[in-house]
Amino acid sequence: MHLAPPCILVFVYVLLISAAAIQSYQLPERRQQRKQRQQCQQRRMNNMGQCDGNSLMGLGRKNSKKTSSNIAQEAAQEAKQASDTQQSAAAEAARQVKTQFADRAISAARAAEAALAGKQQIVEQLQQEVQEAEAVAQEEVASLVGSEENVKAAAASVKQAQLLHQALLAVVKIAEGNIGHATAAAKGAQQELDERNQLVNAARTRTEMLLKQLKSAQIDYENTKKEACKAASAAAEAKEKAARDQRSIRGGFRSQLPQTLGQNKHQQQRQQQQEEKEMEQLLQQLEEW
Repeated sequence: MHLAPPCILVFVYVLLISAAAIQSYQLPERRQQRKQRQQCQQRRMNNMGQCDGNSLMGLGRKNSKKTSSNIAQEAAQEAKQASDTQQSAAAEAARQVKTQFADRAISAARAAEAALAGKQQIVEQLQQEVQEAEAVAQEEVASLVGSEENVKAAAASVKQAQLLHQALLAVVKIAEGNIGHATAAAKGAQQELDERNQLVNAARTRTEMLLKQLKSAQIDYENTKKEACKAASAAAEAKEKAARDQRSIRGGFRSQLPQTLGQNKHQQQRQQQQEEKEMEQLLQQLEEW
C-alpha cells in the first residue's frame, strides 16, 4: 500500500481547510452586511434615518481583516494537527499491515502442522500393515520349509519303495501298492508346495507394494515437514520483523505522541509477549516432530 508524501497531503488538507474556513467566515459577514442594508432600507422607508455606505464599507474592512487573521491562525493549527494525525495514521496502518502478515504466517504454519499430523498417521498405519504382512510372510516361509521336508520325505519313501520292489520280486504287488501310495503322497505334497509358493509370492508382492507405499509416504512426510518448518521460520521472521518495526515506530514517535498513549503501549507490549510465546510453542512442537 503506497501512501502519498506527508507534505503533499498536508498542503491539500490546508487548502481544503482554508477554502472551507473562508467560506464559513464570509457567510456571517455577508449576512451582517445584508442585514444592515435591509435595516437601512427600512429606515429610509420609515423616514427614521439614512444608511451611510461608508460606515458599512469600514465595518466590512474591519471584519475582513479580523476574519483573515483568524483564518490564517486556525489554518496553521489545523495543518499542524493534520500533519501529526497523518504520521500517526501512517504508523498505525503500517503496524496493522505487518501484524496481518504475521497472523497469516501463523495460520499457514498451523495448517502445515495439521497436514503434517495427517501424513504422520498415514505413515504409522502403513508401517503397521507392513509389519502384519511381514508376519504373514514369515508364517508362509515356515510352512514352505515344512512342505519341502514333506516332499523330501515322500521322495525318500518312493526311493525306498523302489528299492523294495527291486529286492523283493515276490512281493511285487505290495511294493507296487506302496509305490502308488508314495507317488500320490508325493503329488499331494508337490501340489501343497505349489500352493504355498503361490501364497508366498502373493505375500512378497503385497510386501513390496506396501514398502513402496511406505517409502512414498515417508518422502511425502519429509517434504511436508520441511514445508512446515519453512512456514514456521517464515512466521517467526515475520513476527520478529513486525515486532522490530513496531519498536522502531514507537521509538521514533515517542516524543510526539501524547501521554495518554501510555496505557495503549503497555497493552501492545503484553499482546506482543503473548504472540511471541505462541510462536515459541509452535516452533517447539515442529522441532519435536
